[in-house]
Amino acid sequence: MANNTTLRVAVAATTALTSTTLGVGTAYAAPDKDPQIKAIDSTVIAEVTPIGYKVTGLAIEYSGPLDFGSTEIDTSSFAVGVTLSRPGVEPLTGTRTVVDAYTSADIAIDGQSEPGTYLILELDQNDPMAPGTYNDEYTRFYDLTNAYQVAQVNTIVGESQTVRAHPERKISNSGIRNLIVDEYDAGTYSAASGATLPFRFFTPEMNEGEKYPLVVTLHGYGESGTNNFSQIAGNQISVAFADPARQERNPAFVLSPQAGPGDPGNGGWWMAEMQAGVVELVKKTIAENPAIDPDRVYLTGLSMGSYGSWGLLPADSDLFAGALLVCGAGDEAAAAAALGDFPIWALHSIDDSVVAYDAAGSDYRIFTALEAVGNPVTWSEWAGTAPDEDQEAFAAEARDRAAATDSKHIFTTFPMGTTPLFDHGSWIPTYTNGVILDWLMAQ
Repeated sequence: MANNTTLRVAVAATTALTSTTLGVGTAYAAPDKDPQIKAIDSTVIAEVTPIGYKVTGLAIEYSGPLDFGSTEIDTSSFAVGVTLSRPGVEPLTGTRTVVDAYTSADIAIDGQSEPGTYLILELDQNDPMAPGTYNDEYTRFYDLTNAYQVAQVNTIVGESQTVRAHPERKISNSGIRNLIVDEYDAGTYSAASGATLPFRFFTPEMNEGEKYPLVVTLHGYGESGTNNFSQIAGNQISVAFADPARQERNPAFVLSPQAGPGDPGNGGWWMAEMQAGVVELVKKTIAENPAIDPDRVYLTGLSMGSYGSWGLLPADSDLFAGALLVCGAGDEAAAAAALGDFPIWALHSIDDSVVAYDAAGSDYRIFTALEAVGNPVTWSEWAGTAPDEDQEAFAAEARDRAAATDSKHIFTTFPMGTTPLFDHGSWIPTYTNGVILDWLMAQ
């Protein structure tokens, strides 16, 4: 009897062991139900982060469905290499760090494992090879097609499926998925003013019969061009409003025209015909989209785009309900005369070396001029490098003070050395601040 009992226990233990989730390469792996499944293609996943356009993931497509149950996939099962090429320069080569891996039915980064033909690799955004851009005079984008190579170097053992390693199979990416950016439509507008404006247009999910705001974005000098891409992918001025979480809170249309390259101070949004072209395009967009609420059209601009905003607002403020302007300048007298009742929140770094904080016509000078003619201004200051929750608390305090004094104008200073990346980058902490975006959408 004792021997039979021992035998039954041993068999049960062996059965339990072979059906338990085991690590990569364990000798007691579950039977391989489909040894032919292997990686056949990959797609780069890129997104516009607060500090720029980066490759944040890779979707590997397999020849059959993947389902590892509750098994956690070892991130060391994959090796990811990168070659970034640009004209006239030796290619950059390196590797990427995988920080998470899971199966999926779609090309998406959501951290949720589900059966599907894709295996998603989330990549470390702090890797030196993560950026998808480089800078000369403008923000340029690497051609990411075939730039990434991935190999499965270790066997993955799941609860009911094993996918064997093929370290010799280096799969290059045939496609690129730009999160949020790919959801914009593209067009080109030829204005009566003579301006030609490539533009991108984001449409929210809508309920029949409802009206929605329109956000108009004017990019900075670095995003000038004719590719109809830089103005929505170079930084977060546009995608901050199209982001799913923001859309859930404030569903809105987003219109993002692009200015062509030109001399600083004389081209782009500095030109009167370009400003007039923007006004024409906004009016045309409203007319062609009856779901847009014409009483809730908002303008935001950074750097050169802030110059353009200050340029068009004195004559066309009736077209907009409010503005969010970052590190720019304009005509002090024109703004003070025309914009006393127009809601504006402006932000500028005190040590900005590109658009000087206290130069003639700067945001700060314009707000000082507005105050000098009797318009209350709410002055605020906080570090642009502070934790997001602290910055939102400071913004909420400024918003509440403005409401208490019926102030239409809020000005925020980022103290010396507290702007992320570089002293001109005031837009980085601006478009990540939910309180500021809420304020704009409430006007």
